[in-house]
Amino acid sequence: MKEKKKINAENIDLPSKPPLLRFTIVDLSGLTIYHRFYVSEVLDEVLFSGFSAAMIAFSKELGTQLFCIQMEGVNYYFKTKEDFIFVGGFYPRVRSTSAKRFLRLIDNNINWGELSKYLNKATYFQTEEFHEEVEQIILEFQIRFKHLIREE
Repeated sequence: MKEKKKINAENIDLPSKPPLLRFTIVDLSGLTIYHRFYVSEVLDEVLFSGFSAAMIAFSKELGTQLFCIQMEGVNYYFKTKEDFIFVGGFYPRVRSTSAKRFLRLIDNNINWGELSKYLNKATYFQTEEFHEEVEQIILEFQIRFKHLIREE
């Protein structure tokens, strides 16, 4: 994998409501594996994780796949892979193609071969290496799409 230059978050002026408002990884049982928020959080992450897993299970039961729901002015995009659900909460002006691309970048960044070696797969998402890589992807996304935000 090609080494990318890391961006220093301290030198970046992001809007108070950035393009990516929150990002969560949930296992299919509804357990929160990883959670980051970038606005004042009023959402109960445990309740949200359970809700996300239930919505994915319900959509599968109906023979369809859940991609997006809108709640309280936030667009939530979902991507499932193996035993995990990736959920991004995006500012409404972020296009669905960009939100889906972000979730694909996260998915592509995961070393699924290494993850399969873990007895408790959730442990992989707690490693420092994973945290650093994901934070870099998130920061790059926030910078790339910050022009969509209108500060009031």
